[in-house]
Amino acid sequence: MLKGKVAVVTGSTSGIGLGIAQALAAEGADLLLNGFGDVEQISALVARVAQECGVKVTHNSATSSRSTRM
Repeated sequence: MLKGKVAVVTGSTSGIGLGIAQALAAEGADLLLNGFGDVEQISALVARVAQECGVKVTHNSATSSRSTRM
């Protein structure tokens, strides 16, 4: 149903956002996940969802913090 479409889901590295992202992927949508978390855990999550659903999955961190000196 969603094959060829891309879903951008914010807050999708855990909880309800992840559930929504997984449901969209199950319907064939490629995903851009956006959220916080441990890089290694998120990499594993991206690989798992892509393999289970046969879709493309990428991640963009939701962090906006930067360490800067003034």
